This record gives sequence, C-alpha cells and structure tokens, in this order.
Amino acid sequence: MAGIYPDEVIEEIRNANDIVQVVSEYVKLTPKGSNQWGICPFHNEKTPSFSVSQTKQIYYCFGCGKGGNVLHFLMEIERLGFADALKRLADKANILLPEGTDEKDIKKEKQKKELVRLNTETARFFHKNITEGTNTGMDFFLKRGLTPELIRRFGLGYAVDDWDKLDKHLLSLGFTREIILLSGLVKKNKNGGYYDVFRNRVMFPIFDAKGDTIAFGGRVLDDSVPKYLNSPENIVFSKSRNLYGLNIAKKSGKKELVIVEGYMDVISLHQFGITNAVASLGTSLTELQGRLLKRYSDEVIIAYDADTAGQSATLRGMEILDSMKCQVRILRVPSSKDPDEFIRERGRQEFVNLIKNAKKLTDYKISLLYKDADLESTDGKIDFLNKAADVLAKVDNLVEREMFIKKICKEQYLNNEALRGEIDKRIQASGKQGRTYKPAVADKGLGKSTSAQNRGSNSQMTGLIKAERILIAAICIENELFSKVKGTIDQEDFSDFIAKEAAQFVFKKAAGGNEFAPADLLSGLEEEARMAFAKVFEIDCDFEKVDKACDDCINVIERNKCEIREREIIEMLDGKKPADKDFDVLKDEYLLLIKKNKKGGN
Repeated sequence: MAGIYPDEVIEEIRNANDIVQVVSEYVKLTPKGSNQWGICPFHNEKTPSFSVSQTKQIYYCFGCGKGGNVLHFLMEIERLGFADALKRLADKANILLPEGTDEKDIKKEKQKKELVRLNTETARFFHKNITEGTNTGMDFFLKRGLTPELIRRFGLGYAVDDWDKLDKHLLSLGFTREIILLSGLVKKNKNGGYYDVFRNRVMFPIFDAKGDTIAFGGRVLDDSVPKYLNSPENIVFSKSRNLYGLNIAKKSGKKELVIVEGYMDVISLHQFGITNAVASLGTSLTELQGRLLKRYSDEVIIAYDADTAGQSATLRGMEILDSMKCQVRILRVPSSKDPDEFIRERGRQEFVNLIKNAKKLTDYKISLLYKDADLESTDGKIDFLNKAADVLAKVDNLVEREMFIKKICKEQYLNNEALRGEIDKRIQASGKQGRTYKPAVADKGLGKSTSAQNRGSNSQMTGLIKAERILIAAICIENELFSKVKGTIDQEDFSDFIAKEAAQFVFKKAAGGNEFAPADLLSGLEEEARMAFAKVFEIDCDFEKVDKACDDCINVIERNKCEIREREIIEMLDGKKPADKDFDVLKDEYLLLIKKNKKGGN
C-alpha cells in the first residue's frame, strides 16, 4: 500500500493529521463518552452509529462496519487512491513528500503547483471584479436568479473589457512571464505585446475533484463568438479528465450524480437544491470522465439537452458508462429545454420528478427504437424487432431481459419464443452464455479452508478467534504487553488468518522496539483485516484492565496449542507399543499437557 513512500514518512503524515479534525470537515461530530459520534457518511442512517476515537486515531461505523485510520477515511470519503490521500494529508500538515530525482519531473511538479496558485489568484481577481460596484457581469447572474451565496460558492466572476488588466495584475503578484503564458490566460501578439484571453465575459472557475483551481470557462455578454471559451489544456487542465462542479457535488451525500452539459445547468440545479449535478465541460463524455463518475457515485443520471446534439451525446455517454459496468439512467427534459431553463421555469419538484422517472439504460434504448420505428408496416416491424433483439442480447440480467421480451411481444402480438430465439442467436454469436445455463454446484462444505471458515460473521466467531484478535489489539493499546507474549506465542500459533496477518505486523514492530498504536496496525493491513480490527478496537476492547485481558487471551491460545498437540500425540501413539523407544516420551508429554490444561481451567 505504501508504494514509493517510506513507512516513517506515512506515519509522520498520519500522526500530523488528527482524525477528529479531518472527519469533522465532512461529518458533524458530537462527544459521547470517550469518542465522537455522528451520522455515517458511507450509508444512509437516521441515528448516529459512526464513532471516531481520538485516543486510538481510528473510526468505526457500527451500522455498515467501515473502519480505519485517517488515511482510510480520506480514501473512502473522497474516493482517492492511497498516494493521492497521502499527498492531501501531507499538504494539510505542511509536510513535504520526497520527490523524484529526475530534474524534468521536479520542474513539472513545481510548475503544476505554481499554475494552481496562479489560477487561484486569477479566480479571486475575477470574483472581485464582479462584487465591486455594479457591472454587466453581476447583472447577468442576477437576471438568472443566482443568489450572492451561490455566486460565492462557485467563485463566479467577470473579466472586464480591457486588453491586459489581468496580465498586469499577475505580474504585480510576482508570477513569471513563463508561468503566465503557460496558463493560457494571456497570449503574446505578433507585435511582441501581451493580451488577456478573457475579456468582457462572465467567468466560471473550473476546479478539479479535490478543489484546486485548474482552468476557466468564459461566456460572452454580447454577440461575439465563440459564445463559450475555455482555458487551453496544459499540465494541470484536461477537459477529458475533469467534471465541472464535482468538487461540490461529491459532498452532496447522495449516491448518484446527475451529469448535464453546461456550467449554468449545474449552477441552476444547485440553486434549486439539486447539489449532486456536474457537467462534462462542453465535450461529449469521455472514458476518463466515466471513470471519475464511477469513482464518486453508484449511479449516473444523464440529463443532456433534449436537442439532437444532446441526444447523440447521451447515446455516446451511456455506452461509455455501460461498458464500465456503471449503473446508468437517462433523464429526458421535455419541450426541448435544457435543465437550466426547465428548473427555472418549472421549479425544483418538477425536476426531482424527472429524476425519479429517469429511464434505465435498456428502457431508454427500447424507447428510442419505438420512437423511430414504422410499426404500421411488416418490414418496419421486423426492423424494430431485430434492433430490439440487438439491444436485449447485451442485457446480462436474465430477469430484466425476460421482462422486456414479454412486454415487447405482448405489444407486437408476437410469440415470446420467436424474439427469444433471435436474442439467443446473437448471444451465442458473441461467445457469451445464452438462455440455457447450468446453476452453480451447491456448496456442501467440501474442501473449505480454515481461512474461509474464519471469514464468518461475529456470531460465528469462535472464542479462540476472538481471543487472538483481542490479544493483538491489547498489545497495540499497550505495547509493553508484548513481553507477556514473547517466547510464549509466535505468529504460527494463530489459527485465524486475520489475526495471523496482524501478528506479523505487530510482532515485527514490537521486536524492533518501535512504538505503535491501533492506527498504525490498520495502516499495515489489507481491507478485510482492517475492517475486522476496526471492529475489535471499538467493540471488544472495552475492558478496564488491558493486562488482565491480555492474560486471559494468552491462556485461551495456549490451551488451544495444548489441545492440538494432544491430538497429534494420540495420532502418533496409535499403533505404537509400550516397548517402542519413544512411547514413554510421548506418553509423558501427553500426561503433562492434560495436567497443564486442567490447571488452566479446562
């Protein structure tokens, strides 16, 4: 997981970011007992079951079971990879991550940071223009019904009708000519002078998913062309890799994202409380944008304009998302309006109704076939049914496919088997499994591994597994307890694969004399083991005396060791005779084990 960063750097960054402070940026926490509590951001609930421990520096949800340390929380809430989450926390703590040694890479990283800083200052400059006095930029937004609060939230601004006002401003802040030109906000003319690219336009800052200002979009206030103009692409901005409004929409708390075409579509939807709206920056949806949508949502609702271009973009977008196995629904705005016009004319509830009635992918495709079909003629009906078979052959869900077959055949007075046969032909031609399939062989418990048995729920957890996990947790809470284990129990004595994985980490740390905490353990575990131990720390570690709990767990593990050895000896003695030379040795060991077990309370 750590990748290119040393463990000590990761530990420094994690320790520098208090989990309560970080979580509080996303969840309203209330102190209760020794922990902080709030509504879980990872599943829907009404009663707070999300716990954050400042002493252990971990979080755990008693409802959905998610848990981990501050890094895991940021990865989960922001849908980030490990490296990106680590960089984000490093920035918060003003810790410099080790950089590569390649001079080109170092220069590029410095340029990226400087460009983001320049864009941030430019956004402030444009926003200040719109808020100082009356101007045509502010009039434009007010006529659209935008509130001052929404204008602030999206950082909206105005580029005045002046040739080089921005250029002079950036130079006055100390930015170099090289970085100003690299931003694309200023260009050099043929006479050697410099001019602002955006003039007399209302400005829309474009932020990446983590909230950095990476570019701008500008809309004219007269009949000039182009109507909309974006910053040119550079090392921090790519239209195909970003979504307008995602930095705000990802905090909506909703599991779906509504994707629209334009800046004003997004802003108007947010104005009316549809805060999970994003836009594809004036381009057709790309595969990279599709991955971004899938990362931040469970379902995507496409709400492109109702015109011909919008419908074509919808078809391309839904094919991209479907290929990624993303749940897709299509929202059709009536009367050939765009979402901005519709919601301002009809209101929030009407748009919410459109969202509720958005069609699933297959339903939408079939509805388009109906729209374009000539069902009055035989040839037209055959063409429609063949195209419907093409669509349904791509539907993996057998129940969904069957429902559409019955619906279409009933409406077209066709025998179900005829359409089903055409679909099966296409499925078999594609090499996929057709209508006839064999159910999986029922699991009768044969060949189950110990690790598979240990993956059960808490109710299935044996006393031994619980003892093994609590022992590891106790040592994390009080490191000096390792002295009780050292020389008595080793990693191979753990029967539970999760406890064994944790023991490898803890024993290595403890043997090296290093201090460690619950948050450190969770960093070193894979997801399944991490979730299990987050639960142990929050549920099972409620004992008052940690050393007593540690002794109890050691006794349980040692009794298990004795029982295993007893069974081994019985198997070894089977068939042996008293005259055999090792018979007495094994017999004495067996009697000693029985005596030891009785003394331990067995």
